[in-house]
Amino acid sequence: MLTTRVRTGTVAVLVISTVFAVLFTAVSSFDLFVERWTPQIAAPTRVALRIPFHSRITQTGQGDSARMAYGQGRVIIPPYTVLDESVPAHREAFAYESLRRPPRVLPIAGMGFVYLTLSLVFMAYLQKLGQNRLRLLRTQIGLFVVMFVVLAATKAMLLFTGLPELWAPVGVVPLWIALAFDRRSALVLNLVMAFLAASLLRFDLMFLTVVLVRGMVGILFVVNRRRPRNLILSGALAGVGSALLYTALVYVLEGTFHPVADLLAPERSYLLAAVGGGALAGLVSSVLRDPVERLLGQVPREKLLDLTDIEHVLLKKLANEAPGTWEHSRAMANLAEAAAAAIGADSLLTRVGAYYHDIGKTVQPKYFVENLAPDEPSPHDQLAPEVSADAIMAHVVLGTKILRDHGIPEPVVEFAYTHHGTQLVEYFWHKYQEQNASPELAEDHFRYPGMKPQTKETAILMLVDSIEAASRTVSPPTAAKFDEMIRRVLFTKLQAGELDQSGLTVEDVHIITKRMTTALVNMFHGRIKYPWQRQSEPRPAQSFTTPRPRDVAPLVPSPPEPPEDDIDPGPAKKTAVGHS
Repeated sequence: MLTTRVRTGTVAVLVISTVFAVLFTAVSSFDLFVERWTPQIAAPTRVALRIPFHSRITQTGQGDSARMAYGQGRVIIPPYTVLDESVPAHREAFAYESLRRPPRVLPIAGMGFVYLTLSLVFMAYLQKLGQNRLRLLRTQIGLFVVMFVVLAATKAMLLFTGLPELWAPVGVVPLWIALAFDRRSALVLNLVMAFLAASLLRFDLMFLTVVLVRGMVGILFVVNRRRPRNLILSGALAGVGSALLYTALVYVLEGTFHPVADLLAPERSYLLAAVGGGALAGLVSSVLRDPVERLLGQVPREKLLDLTDIEHVLLKKLANEAPGTWEHSRAMANLAEAAAAAIGADSLLTRVGAYYHDIGKTVQPKYFVENLAPDEPSPHDQLAPEVSADAIMAHVVLGTKILRDHGIPEPVVEFAYTHHGTQLVEYFWHKYQEQNASPELAEDHFRYPGMKPQTKETAILMLVDSIEAASRTVSPPTAAKFDEMIRRVLFTKLQAGELDQSGLTVEDVHIITKRMTTALVNMFHGRIKYPWQRQSEPRPAQSFTTPRPRDVAPLVPSPPEPPEDDIDPGPAKKTAVGHS
């Protein structure tokens, strides 16, 4: 039985959401259970004490001149600071921590419910609206692991440093998702990550807003997947944008702000933290991109480039044992790569998938017409149709096994068991019906044992597989003929439902049609014949009738043709012309 990549079901959604909600709750509140971290007056703190951005009412003056003042503020007490009761900020921090300790069940359970809700909503989005690759069980577990690690790192920074909270590189996870998958999912994830990070500071509104906008700006600047180093620039630009937003928010909430004074204290500067947090997210996302993509089930670009080397053992095996299939795969790779690039899909992954998708044909290459020599008889002439169909369909299962045995990444293996989907081997099915008036086998016996394409890349390969083969029969090779053929192939796949789970849109199909038509016209363009080719062409048979004078090439220049009114001259004039 052909095993495919495991997708997340309802039970898995509930289990994953519950497990990570518990883990997120543990990260956010574990410090409350460490008794030696409890602050004491006149004693050094073990960890940083933080009061989120909040409203503050203070009293100024004494006696009759006393009045109440309203303001906004935040408190950060760095680790190993001796708490002094005479310092207002120290008193506030001590009072705030005294309300949180010892930890109580209901507040912690409430926070756990918040995390469970966020996890369930996010996973429901992935199941209903997310990209198909994000519905894989391995990908979702890897994604939550990355989210947990980033959240734990943010918590560690808040506990063990006195740096402003805006240094937290929360936007690193959305940047990875935007680069490896799609921006829409990255924007939703950015919203979830912003709430998770803000929950560590009791949902600090200022922190939540800045981190949320910074992540959105960074995602929008991810424009070139081929240059991951641009992530650093994207993060830096996002940081600049968040710094401007922070300045505006401070003016709105506090009424005054001194940017120069803020920058003169780098260790406490929120402007520097806003910019630095974005740049740090870009740097981390660029440096750790490869291991994170492996964790998410993706194939790093460097690995894909290695797989395009025609000296790879499997490609050499394909070229030696099934040369016709190898040439077919190479032609497919060019067409599929162009189509994928036209709609913004992963063109390199598509090319690699085209190279390896038919590796199963190396087991019995002569069962496939492209590997037969001219006038070589087909082995199917001696086989029953059901046996021939089994032999043809076997290359999907065998190819999948060969690729997995050689350690080829699963996203590439997926092309092997999806490029025919669940299509019917029509030729042998109809042949079987013709030979059996009362067929014992059902139509499903003649269907490929794979699965329908789950991504745009695998769907493109399915289309190109049929289009490239059909293009060899188009005559004359004009744009109109190719366009008609491509539309017929597309309609056939759509009618069979093979593209239903691929994520291709109507716009994508339209773009692919135009791009494929142009590519095929360019592939089959005409050439001017060389002189030796023209000389080797057979000449038309000569007539044995006596040629007229004007049919014979003259040795001297002939006189000009007579005007139309001289076509039928008189007898004297005819003689004169004949002697001239």
